[in-house]
Amino acid sequence: MGLPVEKIDCCFNGCRLYWGADSDLISCKFCDHPRFKKPPRVAEKRQKTKVSYKKMYYFPLIPRLQRLYASNATAHDMRWHSEHEVEQGVMRHPSDSLAWKHFNQIHPDFAAESRNVRLGLCTDGFQLFGQSGQQYSTWPVIVTPYNLPPWLCMKEQYMFLSILVPGPKNPKDKLDVFLQPLIAELNHLWDVGVNTYDISKKQN
Repeated sequence: MGLPVEKIDCCFNGCRLYWGADSDLISCKFCDHPRFKKPPRVAEKRQKTKVSYKKMYYFPLIPRLQRLYASNATAHDMRWHSEHEVEQGVMRHPSDSLAWKHFNQIHPDFAAESRNVRLGLCTDGFQLFGQSGQQYSTWPVIVTPYNLPPWLCMKEQYMFLSILVPGPKNPKDKLDVFLQPLIAELNHLWDVGVNTYDISKKQN
């Protein structure tokens, strides 16, 4: 599909990512665990590529959001949240909720452009090998665009895998370490924005 993916080295103990300003570090600043595995003595001379103890996968969000506006199948539906008829006393979509309306009141400039994207985020861990094999849990972080109508926004194809947090253990209170690339991208979208072509309106 031509969508990018980033492999990011991280501390074996989940303390930090080797990313951004820390991308050149060779050990963790918090626990001092080395970043790379020491190659076996026999392979020491032949092995040119260093192998990290642990890495996470990050799937950038912006290109996938832009795809929604580049497709005739979804571009018009990305405005559904502001154009649909609201039935008094019935909530069939998050846009019908008081929280959504309160957000619109606090950020009127953002709310004025119906194509600005509203996102939901969730995560949960699962065992890769079930109950019978090795105990190893991994944590996918899913981002969902709530601009879409209710019959689309909960469909699998619109639930975007954004981060794959490696195991083998539950990240617990260190989950925020792995969210850093996503938070940076979301901050960029909020503070700067991204110019995107909307095929349904034939304009940016």
